[in-house]
This record gives sequence, C-alpha cells and structure tokens, in this order.
Amino acid sequence: MSKFITLFLLVFIFSVNATSQCANAQALNNNDAPIEISADNSLEWLQNKKQYVAIGNVEVTQGTSKILCDRLVADYRENKTSGKTEIWQLNAYNNVRLINDDNQAQGDQATHNIDTGLSTLIGSNLKLTMPEQTLTASQRIEYNMMQGIAKAVGDAKIVRGTDSLSADNIDATFGKDTTGKQILHSAIATGGVVIITPDEKLTGRKAVYDALKNTAEVTGNVIVKRGPNKLQGARAQVNLTTNISKMYGAPKSGGRVKGIFYPSSKKDK
Repeated sequence: MSKFITLFLLVFIFSVNATSQCANAQALNNNDAPIEISADNSLEWLQNKKQYVAIGNVEVTQGTSKILCDRLVADYRENKTSGKTEIWQLNAYNNVRLINDDNQAQGDQATHNIDTGLSTLIGSNLKLTMPEQTLTASQRIEYNMMQGIAKAVGDAKIVRGTDSLSADNIDATFGKDTTGKQILHSAIATGGVVIITPDEKLTGRKAVYDALKNTAEVTGNVIVKRGPNKLQGARAQVNLTTNISKMYGAPKSGGRVKGIFYPSSKKDK
C-alpha cells in the first residue's frame, strides 16, 4: 500500500543555532537534516498539545536513521531565538524498531529525547542488535549511540559470538572500530552474574568485562566450572581467549581459595 498522509508529508528542520552539545547527542543522524514522518492511515496536528500524531505503519527518517512503529506521537516546541519549530521528543508505540546504521533496537514502546539523545525502550522482547553483539533485557533498555552507552535492566544479557554475559543489570559502553562498526568496549554487570563460554561457566555477584582484551574480573562468591572441575573464591580474573582463570581468596576475612578436580581416569569410570 502506498503511503497516505492526511496533512501532506511534513518536514521539520532543527535549528542551525542549536548548541554543539545537543547536536552531538542526536540519535538520529545530522542535526541539520530534516526529519520526515509518514504513515499509512493519518497524520494529525494537535496544536493545543503541540503534538503530531501519526497512525498506521509509521516511518520516521532522518539521514540513514529510522524509527518504525504503528503509532507515533511527536512533541514539538517553538524556538524563541530562531522562530523555528523543533521536535524535541518522539514517542513510538507497538512494533517499535529504532534503526541507526548497522544498529537496531526493538520493543513495544520507545521514547527518544532529541535534546539528550537518549532512547528508552520498554515492553516484551527488548533487544539491541549490533554487528558483533546483541543486548537483551526484560524490563528496560536505555541507549545513546552517539555517546556509546547502553543500560539493560532486568534479566540483562550480552551475547557475543559463542560467549554470553548475563546479570540483573548491565551497563555497557561502545565505540567504533576501524571500519566504522559499533563494537562493545566494556560492560559492568551486577547481580546474579553468569558468564558462559564453550568451555567454562563463571558465576558471581559483579563482573567487569573488557571486550577489547576479552577479559573479565568477577567478584563476590565466584565459582568457575569447567566440566566436573570447580574453582571457588572471592575474586577471579579470566581470559576468555586463552581460557586461563586465576582465582583469589580473601585473606583478611578468612576466605580461602578452593579447587575440586576430577582426574580423567576416574571421570571415565
């Protein structure tokens, strides 16, 4: 079905005089480029509320960035300095997808603040997908691609290749590699931490993961399992590339390092 909008295709241009801080924080690319909103069913202008409401297979585009949803409410304001109309917030509902270059976020509802560049997604099947990793959560995902930060709340999980990091909450930072792809730099996971690799499973209360070095430091009643063998202590340093794990105790509190190992001959029997 071809796009149909009741009020003609609206094009909104952000103020050229916007501060550099706001310009750098846009999740939609290029602060000076127009934002286009189109819909299958209707696009309503609510002047009293200073809102535009689009319904039916809605598509918002600016440069290479898009927001797709079933219903969109765009809040706008008048810039007293320039006299131009500025959309400062986008609220997307149902079947929401936020697309920025190679990155895509999805959820049931999303709010994007133009001033801060922060996008917040809630609902079911929350997911932030990037070229080399996927971030999921059950309660909320907050992210700002221009600042390279993301927060996953509730059953948070990062999957990168064959490795995964799960926890109650995960705060992640991202950057671009030499090819311009968004890649994970580091992550801090808290509460019910579980790291799974093809060879090991690590559990603890907190983990600091360095994605560039592919290493992790796990603290808080740490357990490392490899097959039937187990290491237990207060802190562990793990190299996920070499599969070398180093466990530490807590001498001041009397915590000792403990290892349980099963010789292969006994395990075979």
